[in-house]
Amino acid sequence: MSSRNNDWLSKILGYVDSPFKLVAIIIMAIVGFGGLMIYKNHDLIVGTYREQQKLPDLAENRLDDAVTHLFRNTQAEVVAVFKVNPILGTRVLYRAYTREGRDRTKEGIDVGLFSSNAANNRDVVALMAGEVPCGEYLTAQSEIGLWYIEKGMKYGCRISIPPDNTRFIGQITVGWKEQPSDLDKMRAMLNIGATMLSREKR
Repeated sequence: MSSRNNDWLSKILGYVDSPFKLVAIIIMAIVGFGGLMIYKNHDLIVGTYREQQKLPDLAENRLDDAVTHLFRNTQAEVVAVFKVNPILGTRVLYRAYTREGRDRTKEGIDVGLFSSNAANNRDVVALMAGEVPCGEYLTAQSEIGLWYIEKGMKYGCRISIPPDNTRFIGQITVGWKEQPSDLDKMRAMLNIGATMLSREKR
């Protein structure tokens, strides 16, 4: 280490004669480092914000129609609608329903897009590819999964909104007490519901 660096370090150590000054220096260093990172990544931050602004939103004025359609045509026990932001990696429960009606207890919870649960991550990749993953649901993958099981769901299907691989702004999860006899029909009904939530009613 050069003598100039030694002098600089000695001055700092001489200045730090109390715990308060040490804390102040640490805070200033953190703020300075954060500012430097924001400055260096300015283009990335602005680009991410612009891409996020381009994402369409759910067709909220069709939500009741879509949920009614799903309960009527799939005989599901639960229907959950999530808002997804793939740029920020968020997946927030927007609405949750049982046969008795809307359940607000878990709404607003962000379960994240990817997690430490391998089954969840496989389903997310499938959703991004425009697929409709279905399977037994015996172990909760998230806090919302505990709610699914509590409401009697033992088999479920998921679909992205819209139901293709061009964008990913939302997700519908539909659950049953047992596997439906005609999964192709269930996937078709989910596809209709996801399409409804992709297009505003005029």
